[in-house]
Amino acid sequence: MRSYLILVLFFFLSLVQGAFLPLNLVLVGVLVWAVLRPIKETLIVAFLAGVFLDLALGTPLGLSSLVFLTSSYLLALYARKFDPLYPLFLPAFSFLSFLAYSLVVSGYPDWREGLVLAFLAFLIRPLVKYFSPLGFEKGGIRLKV
Repeated sequence: MRSYLILVLFFFLSLVQGAFLPLNLVLVGVLVWAVLRPIKETLIVAFLAGVFLDLALGTPLGLSSLVFLTSSYLLALYARKFDPLYPLFLPAFSFLSFLAYSLVVSGYPDWREGLVLAFLAFLIRPLVKYFSPLGFEKGGIRLKV
């Protein structure tokens, strides 16, 4: 139950994004959460975070949830084969996920904001490595067996 308290953070991030910030910090938060937690919990959090964001932004209900669920599921599939804590894995994935999100929501990909979000995901990486159950592993991209 304590792990679902992250929904309060996503609710406040959605409100802040709807009122003040143009950056989609909720997407980066969902992707970071997908790296840290099991897939079943991640999909529930991604769906609810998308609903919160749709309500805060006034976009059609479920549109953000669809993109967040798809991104989280793809991240979980890729995390099975590749190391999700590789320095460029999460930034590249957040960049591509934001391009898909902006294409679905606004109709055109906004690559500048995607680059900013990728840079933020790169800066968040040390925190993810610290709190990750995988621990500090050294080396490049590895296949998991």
